[in-house]
Amino acid sequence: MASLRCGQLSGFAAAVLFGCSAPLISTFTASGSSLSIAGLLYAGATLALAIVRLMKGRTQDESPLQRRDAPALAGLILLGGIVGPVALVHGLARLPAASSSLLLNLETVFTLAIAVLVGREHLGKRGAAAAALTIAGAIVLSDGSLGGVNATGAALIALATLAWGIDNNLSQRLSLRDPIQIATVKALGASLPMLVLAWVLGHPFPPATVCAALLLVGALGYGLSIWLDLLALRDLGAAREAVIFSTAPFVGALFALVVLRDSFTLNLSVAAGLMGSGVVLLLREEHSHWHQHHALRHDHRHCHDLAAGDLHHEHEHSPQELEGMDTDHPFWHAHEHEHSQTAHAHPHVSDVHHRHPH
Repeated sequence: MASLRCGQLSGFAAAVLFGCSAPLISTFTASGSSLSIAGLLYAGATLALAIVRLMKGRTQDESPLQRRDAPALAGLILLGGIVGPVALVHGLARLPAASSSLLLNLETVFTLAIAVLVGREHLGKRGAAAAALTIAGAIVLSDGSLGGVNATGAALIALATLAWGIDNNLSQRLSLRDPIQIATVKALGASLPMLVLAWVLGHPFPPATVCAALLLVGALGYGLSIWLDLLALRDLGAAREAVIFSTAPFVGALFALVVLRDSFTLNLSVAAGLMGSGVVLLLREEHSHWHQHHALRHDHRHCHDLAAGDLHHEHEHSPQELEGMDTDHPFWHAHEHEHSQTAHAHPHVSDVHHRHPH
C-alpha cells in the first residue's frame, strides 16, 4: 500500500507540473519555431535530470538500463520524443484550439486500451468508472466541440496521441530500470535531433531571455514530470497512471485562471466536479483476490523488510549483494533475483508482478 500511495502522489505531481507547463508554453509560441521551442523544452528537461542524477549520486538501489532495453528505449525516443511532438505541431496548425484539445484526450483512451488489451492490465468497474469520469471532465473542459476539424488535422492529432499511448506503455515496461536514467536518455534523445534539425533548416530561435524561460519550463514540466511519471507507472501500471495523468488539462486550466488571469467558466467548474469524482473513486479502489504467480527471474529495485516480511521478495542473497547494507533495518537494493511459483491473496494493482488473468 505504501508503494501504491507513492505512485499516486508521483502521478499527481507529474500531472501538476506538466499541466502548468502548457499555458506557460502557449505564451512563448510566437517567439520561435515549434521545432526550436520543443527542442529547448527537452534540453531543459535534460539539464534538470542531469542535476538530479548528480545530486543523487551513484546508488545500488536502482537497476541500470541494459542492452536488451535498447529497442524499447528507441521506441520511447522515436514515438514519445519525436513523432508525437512533430505530429502534434502540424495537427495544431490545421485545427481550432477547442477541437485539438478534445482530440488530445485520445491519449488517455489509447493508453488505457493498449494497457488492458495488449499489456494484460486489469481495470475493474471502479477503475473504469474513474477513467470515464476524468475523460468526461477533459471533454467538458475542451468544450466538446469538433467544429472546424479536417481529416488531415484530426489524423495528425490521433497519430500524436497514439504515439504517446504506446510511449506510456513502453515506459511502464522500462520503469523497473533506473527512472532518472530512462528520463535523461529520452530527453536527450529527443532534444538533440530537434535542435540540430531546427538549426540546419534555419528555423528562428527565441531571444535569449525566452530561451532561458523555456529551459526552466522544460526542466519542471518535462524533465521532473517525466521522472515522476515513470515512478507512477512503476507502482500503478499504465492504465491507472493514465487516469491520474488525465487531470493535467484541468490543472493547466486552473493555473491559467489563477496565475495568467484567464476568465472563470462554467465548463471549468463542471470539469472539476467530474475529474474530482473520478480521482476520488480511483483513490478508494482496492483490488484484492487469490491469485497465482508463475516463476519469474528479473532485475529491479525492491525492498527487504525482515520485520514486516515481503510477499514477493523472500529470496537468498550473495555476500556481494548485501555488501554495505544494514540488514537489521528495511533496505532497498537492485539485483537479479528469482521468484518461485506461489499463490496468495492481498491488495494489488497491475504492476509487473500482477499481470494475471481475472
